[in-house]
Amino acid sequence: MLGRFPTRSTPNESETEDDLIWPILSHLGWTASLRQQNLSPAGRGDVPDGLLFADAAAKGRAVGMPEGPARYAVGAALVESKRWQRPLDRASGQRGEALAPSTQMLRYLRRADDLTDGALRWGVLTNGAQWRLYYQGARSVAEQFFEIDLPAALGLPGHDDGPLSESERRRVCKLFAVFFGRRAFLPDPADGRTLHRRALQGARYFEERVAANLSRLVFEQVFPDLARALAEAAPDAALSEVRDAALVLLYRLLFILYAEDRGLLPVGDARYAKVGLRRGVREDVGRRKDRGETFSDTAARYWHTLADLCRVIDRGDPAFGLPPYNGGLFDEARTPLLARVRLSNRVMADVIDSLSFERGPRGRRYINYRSLSVQQLGSIYERLLEYEPVRENGTIAVRPNVFARKGSGSYYTPDALVGLILDETVGPLAQQKLDTFRAAVAAHDPQRGPHALAAVDPAEALLDLKICDPAMGSGHFLVSLVDLLSDRVIAAIAEADAAVDGYVSPLT
Repeated sequence: MLGRFPTRSTPNESETEDDLIWPILSHLGWTASLRQQNLSPAGRGDVPDGLLFADAAAKGRAVGMPEGPARYAVGAALVESKRWQRPLDRASGQRGEALAPSTQMLRYLRRADDLTDGALRWGVLTNGAQWRLYYQGARSVAEQFFEIDLPAALGLPGHDDGPLSESERRRVCKLFAVFFGRRAFLPDPADGRTLHRRALQGARYFEERVAANLSRLVFEQVFPDLARALAEAAPDAALSEVRDAALVLLYRLLFILYAEDRGLLPVGDARYAKVGLRRGVREDVGRRKDRGETFSDTAARYWHTLADLCRVIDRGDPAFGLPPYNGGLFDEARTPLLARVRLSNRVMADVIDSLSFERGPRGRRYINYRSLSVQQLGSIYERLLEYEPVRENGTIAVRPNVFARKGSGSYYTPDALVGLILDETVGPLAQQKLDTFRAAVAAHDPQRGPHALAAVDPAEALLDLKICDPAMGSGHFLVSLVDLLSDRVIAAIAEADAAVDGYVSPLT
């Protein structure tokens, strides 16, 4: 089907919908649907391109209702389709495309969730090539979605320059058929859970297991090994300096591993591959460990590679496709001990191997940091503050210090409590900004033109909020705050643009 579609030309939205998107949905089992269903209680402000139903009976119930939000309560997912390969995360600049499609999707999902009391929380956004599955219950709806690049998975000409092997392409195609197919949205008669719900619960369990295993490795092996190696490399250094240097070095490594696995560093860029850890160090260590090779106690190639990468990340270097990430973690001046020592290949290989691979019944397995949240890495950091190196029997050991956490004021707050506190504190402030805009729209004189409303634009007003976490710790509250506000800002942009003809948020 996709092979017959004119992918090398520029099909418009209508052609892409009729000739590609809806036929694909039909092949995925979606035979009951309605197009262009109004989601607004009044007017034509919110009209997703389609509404998918589990079966003909559900569609029949919807057709028996007046057109409007009530129909969405019996739907399984809403669909927003765009012209072939239209950018999904930004406005295109073309006429009628002033709003990013992803912004529209967040607006629609939020409205559907509110108006159906949570009965409909799934949305499919696609330009025919990229297919995204959004879930309104995600920690950050704007950032956490499931995406398949269908042409790349099929190996179509012009789209097959990625790193996918033939077996990987088959796997991605299966994932597309499973997660976008109708059956994934249907509850299992045995336990009432859909495949998506089981997948989300399984993913959370896997995330927790990976985090628990990583925590155990960090506390029992990696942090003590780093502290011991740094103390041996700098015998004149105070143990407090060794502790700080070991913490910084550990979190430089965790930052890089996380950023590479999540694509936050340009791992697909051949320039970065020359200096990054994934190919030059992690894969090399893994291969040599598998072969049982011995690592040098004298040479320090891995250490120098890491040091170069840290400098590049801190200062930025266009030769490697990197801007500066100057948040202080990679600043050499803040940790002079790390600038004057070098750790051997043996030490660094053991540390990187422990952070990169886990052992199981089936052998070594790559740890993918995509499976971890920023909050979980933060919890490891806060727990590490309880530990300090001590001298015991002529060597360095790491022991808990029960006063360390109290002295630093670091206490980990569970996700559910963080969310509740943010909803109760920041939620009303965000709603106030939106209510102010709605009141201005109600009193707006059309003769003044839509741009007269820019002074009370809700998205810009949300970004004007000043929020302080005086006991920041690992930033758990602030990371969750960014997730919350990013979703609210994008939803506010979409609502404002839909509220008044011709209005475009200045933030857009």
